[in-house]
Amino acid sequence: MTAFVLGATGFVGREVVRQLCVRGVRTIAHVRPDSSKLEQWRARFTEIGGEVDTTPWDVAALAARWCELRPAQIYVLIGTTRARAKTDRVTGDIYEAIDLGLTKIAVDAACASEARPRIVYLSSIGASETARSAYLRARRKAEEVVQASGLPWVIARPSLITGVREAGRLGEPTAAVVGDGLLAVAGVLGCGRLRARYRSTTPDVLASALIRIGEAPEHDRVFDGADLR
Repeated sequence: MTAFVLGATGFVGREVVRQLCVRGVRTIAHVRPDSSKLEQWRARFTEIGGEVDTTPWDVAALAARWCELRPAQIYVLIGTTRARAKTDRVTGDIYEAIDLGLTKIAVDAACASEARPRIVYLSSIGASETARSAYLRARRKAEEVVQASGLPWVIARPSLITGVREAGRLGEPTAAVVGDGLLAVAGVLGCGRLRARYRSTTPDVLASALIRIGEAPEHDRVFDGADLR
């Protein structure tokens, strides 16, 4: 079995690559061809048994590559932050350009490849077309692209993902601690499902859940935090 990981250099992506390699899955980690750290990522992923792919973000190029590889799953674990987008000189609505735009390229390429891989899409709790956050609105639009693809799919909506990032998100650890504390109280008061759904998670736990739902027979389903443990 072959798995192709888009967003392999991200907080969750690199852990998905590691765990897939440990499981003996042929794992292709995608790295942008213009990445300044391409050789570092190549060495890192090769050392753990993965392969690195630098196909450009282009529908025809990715479709041709997937026709060759015939991946069983394509993990779409992409995303950005305002700081990263500024470094990469992304202009306009960064969430429309990255979270939605790149997801659409990936899905269109998967459809054109005729390989019929399963799309494993990492979204976020709260993704909605009516959300006040531009990030969450873009995530919901990306979900709709995945769901309308005609390919088998699964969507994961975790809550906050905590841990040590190479480029941290200001306030995220504090939000997780405060949120988990309030949810612990809710659990005591009998709101166990609420607590399970919104409690923060870590990259290793989430990566394991993504692989599980990516390989399970069941598909065409959205999984929230309570399912991703």
